[in-house]
Amino acid sequence: MCIFATMNAKDQNPVYTFYRLGPEFISWFYPLDTTPIDKEILDPEGQIGLECYEDIPGAVEHLRNFDSKWFLQEGNEEALQLLREDLVFLSTVFSMNGAYSLIAHLVGSVEEMLFQYKLGAEGGSPECMVGYGQLMCLKDHVSDGWQWIEKGAEKGCELGIIIAAISYQYGTLSEINYEKAAYFYRRAIKEFHSFYAFINYGTMFVEANCCHSALYTFEHAMKQSEKQMDLLKSKDATNILSNIDFCRALLLLPYEERPKHIAFEYHSPELDSSFCQNHQSPRPVGAYGQKPEPWLPEDNRLVPLDVEERNNYQAQLKPKELRLKIDEQYRIFAEYDDGTPIAEVKMPALPKALYFVFLNHPKGFPLKHLIDYRDELLSWYRILSNRYSLDKSIDDLTDPTNNSANEKISRIGKAFRDAVEKCDDSIDVFIPIGSKGEEYAVHIDREYIKWNTRISHI
Repeated sequence: MCIFATMNAKDQNPVYTFYRLGPEFISWFYPLDTTPIDKEILDPEGQIGLECYEDIPGAVEHLRNFDSKWFLQEGNEEALQLLREDLVFLSTVFSMNGAYSLIAHLVGSVEEMLFQYKLGAEGGSPECMVGYGQLMCLKDHVSDGWQWIEKGAEKGCELGIIIAAISYQYGTLSEINYEKAAYFYRRAIKEFHSFYAFINYGTMFVEANCCHSALYTFEHAMKQSEKQMDLLKSKDATNILSNIDFCRALLLLPYEERPKHIAFEYHSPELDSSFCQNHQSPRPVGAYGQKPEPWLPEDNRLVPLDVEERNNYQAQLKPKELRLKIDEQYRIFAEYDDGTPIAEVKMPALPKALYFVFLNHPKGFPLKHLIDYRDELLSWYRILSNRYSLDKSIDDLTDPTNNSANEKISRIGKAFRDAVEKCDDSIDVFIPIGSKGEEYAVHIDREYIKWNTRISHI
């Protein structure tokens, strides 16, 4: 893994590097099912018991915390032979197929190890399915090996579940599928409280800019960090423990700024390509073909603060919708849907009277039919102008041979565009639009127009 990232306290543009287990994890472990030892050898009520082992110095101790390396050491041949015989007995006579995973760790060659895992896998042991699949992948049979690993994962092998999650996250043994990766990480967390799953699942939250959920996940991982320290040191992977501090630092930044300060270290450069689909080491996501859609965790998977931050940010990005408000003095005001005022749409009484008639007739009408709305126009005009000798103006407006109606519609459009200069074409839906001989109408849904007047219809 790459060198631990450091930052100067005065750095105004820090980059926080998050570390997670990558595809090379497939070669870190091979699964074991210690049930045969626990139930049939260590348990006094078991089929075999400890009697023969108690006479061999160190044997019982290394059975309790199964250590295959001890049994394979020179000088421990008697204990090794005894244990092999007992495990073969349990696997063949009592069909304890998990015993094959133990035998696989007590043989001298990879070929024999593969054979033992295969016997257990075919017998239905989830641990053997995963171990057999791992060794198949390492022998360049990736497609078949992946099928065994995923089968063992579905049946509940902890290591298989984590390998499946990592594979779906990086697209190594399988295709990239972030939802499936998250599913397997959640299983490993729920069923085994897996340190490795907490780490990688937490970085998925970081990448989704859900840093409160990431911090919560990293905190659970850190509760187990001491137990994992020796292994992490041996794998030069202690930098994954920095994730929690970098996550806390990210939370000091505004939500929208965090992605600019995040980097990820995915896997070791020495990764053997034989682990991977099509014999290729993982390449940068999107280097070939379409980039997968980012993972968007559902709200019920998140700490509430993440949901709140995300919703607030999306609300800021949402285009504001334009609305009209007509006050008690029949003045027209443009405003946004959040109530932010824009401007008053000012126009003379006659164009405004015509505009109000259009508002009250959503389906519109041809201008040559304005004569049918003469009384309504006259009433509005009298309200808006507070004058009563207006017949000549109304007559001109309703005369189909007069151009007055077109002039008033142009006046209405200019009044709106002058008032709302920055709303481009969105203002057009508030303006009467039509073609010669056809209906003219204001097409905006009337729910976007609020009347705060004593009269809105005449």
